[in-house]
Amino acid sequence: METTDLSVAGVWERLLACLPKGYVEGAKTLGALVRPRKVRSADDLLRLAMAYSTCDLPLRATAGWAALEGIADMTSQAVLKRLSHAAPWLGWMVGRLLEENVDLGRATSRPVRVLDATVVSEPGAVGTSWRIHVGLDLAKQTIGSVEITGPSGGERFGRHAIGPGEILLADAGYSHRAGVSYVLHAGGHVVVRANWQSFPLEDAEGATIDPLQWAETLAVGGIGDWDAWFRSGSHRHQVRLVAVRLSAEPDQKKVVQIRKRARKKNKTPDPRALLASCFVLVLTDLPREELPGDQVLDLYRLRWRVETAFKRYKSVLHLDGLRAHRPDLVATYLCTKLLTAILLERLEVPAPPEPEDSASLAEAPGSSPPSADPSTPPIASCHRA
Repeated sequence: METTDLSVAGVWERLLACLPKGYVEGAKTLGALVRPRKVRSADDLLRLAMAYSTCDLPLRATAGWAALEGIADMTSQAVLKRLSHAAPWLGWMVGRLLEENVDLGRATSRPVRVLDATVVSEPGAVGTSWRIHVGLDLAKQTIGSVEITGPSGGERFGRHAIGPGEILLADAGYSHRAGVSYVLHAGGHVVVRANWQSFPLEDAEGATIDPLQWAETLAVGGIGDWDAWFRSGSHRHQVRLVAVRLSAEPDQKKVVQIRKRARKKNKTPDPRALLASCFVLVLTDLPREELPGDQVLDLYRLRWRVETAFKRYKSVLHLDGLRAHRPDLVATYLCTKLLTAILLERLEVPAPPEPEDSASLAEAPGSSPPSADPSTPPIASCHRA
């Protein structure tokens, strides 16, 4: 992103008006601005963080910019010290804005949130350094939940707070019994790509079923919709297995990918994996009368929206342009990028109308820093797990 003047008349005031109530006090209570030396206010600290992260200025250039703007005459080390303590405050602001975006107490409609994760690598790193887990509100096309973890932080539903009646849309990476059970116990619903290898299903009598055996009965283009059950701990949940047959024989591109993955593990390709490539298998707990099988598949196809959002954040905000190595500075960098994305959505997207009292899939349903509730997953957090 090109360097931007963060003091353009009118723009900065509009941005500050979008910040959550109590953000000034939050900077003090969360340790970002304990003593107002050099950087004298929460507003100046936010400008400093945005110059470093949003505008992608190196620490030395950020210090020079701060001096030119009259914020403070600081060294690059002084800027680093300030920014390294800012992540909890920035993450808190992200969380509060997300809570305003998502009404978790609303049960009169069916909001849909698409879950996915993207990876960010540190300079010179080979592979994943950080993983950003995002929930995208499908109707508003805005970020609804976010968590930042280290490379071992896997995709799971438990990273996101669930609203009653909310539909969580996700790919096979989220196809775990404990996670789906968590959503159902929270009063939510799932539409998730089934992982036939690691998500065992049962019939009504409790006998193990083979989803591929059911799917094999379909003609090309045919859709199947069967009742199934799964166990998680002491609970047994009923779901539906919805499948569509894409082709009579495995697609050659997918065959090459499957064989390549098998070679990396020094294994022989599983013939059932080749067969599975002929189908799309989706699990949902939504009633058949509310969402027939073909509409379940149509809804699942909309998960590409989150991929588009990731591409937008990476191209416009350079989300993957990470330069820092220190975990505390990385956290500040990523939290500021996400805060900027949410603020841009606030400034550019008009508020949606109130949804009608219907269960439409297309409708979507300021305070001082609160203490964390250990029983509820954070709506926004950053840790090096």
